[in-house]
Amino acid sequence: MHPLHFQHSKERDINVYRYLPGTRTAVTRHWPGLFQEWPPGPTPFTEYAVNNNNMEEVAVYTGLVWRLTAGLARYAIPTYYREEAAQALGREPVLVDWEYDIEADDPHAVGDNGFVPGRSTADSRRPDARHAVDRAGLFDLSAPRDLVRLLHAVLSDASSEVTLFAVAPGPARLKELVASLSGSSRPSLPSVIRDAEVFVDLTIGIDVDYYDAVSVASHADLQPRLDALAIDFARRIEAFEGCVDNLTDVGAFLRAIPELSGIDLDVE
Repeated sequence: MHPLHFQHSKERDINVYRYLPGTRTAVTRHWPGLFQEWPPGPTPFTEYAVNNNNMEEVAVYTGLVWRLTAGLARYAIPTYYREEAAQALGREPVLVDWEYDIEADDPHAVGDNGFVPGRSTADSRRPDARHAVDRAGLFDLSAPRDLVRLLHAVLSDASSEVTLFAVAPGPARLKELVASLSGSSRPSLPSVIRDAEVFVDLTIGIDVDYYDAVSVASHADLQPRLDALAIDFARRIEAFEGCVDNLTDVGAFLRAIPELSGIDLDVE
């Protein structure tokens, strides 16, 4: 079985695929330098949100999410840490009323709570609309580095979560997406995404008894694409693990990660 094995099911008349690694992450042989002090300058965390707790698998997730959603416009909600995400990205989001919620405190299953009311770390003493506490933030992602910046913002709790909506490009579709995530009526995922559009929820466990989970949904059959990506990542992971002991410093590690993730962080 490939390291990235997705379980398929039909939920609410939509195809759902879940990758639940449990205690065995996609990359099992880690660079020893992750557990050493890093010199000043670019680090595994600044460049790829990789540290000695959430390790090289985070780079694999970034590559998986980005490659799976190629050709679509990407918009993401960083659960709860809206203000931190705005600071990391250097821009304000579109405020929406609903965000998605996955609980990954079981190594073999997730609690899929669907859409829940948005919330944020915004200061409740600033009641203006720009800093509304009880709203989520929808950010456009133009390059995979934007996804890494969102991970920087959320990787500070027991479990972190970023939800990505990959939809047809264009301002009209964005307006419709925002409308579907706004208002008093709880959205339904099958109505939020259409046709071959893709929904991805990336949950990363940080504390003990919290686990990673990648949840993917689409009206389209994504199994062939997921299988092809799984085969490719198996090759990439094997190659990385084969050379990991030869990475002599942070610079060498950073040069190896693009081949592991399959993406250039600054290229669409």
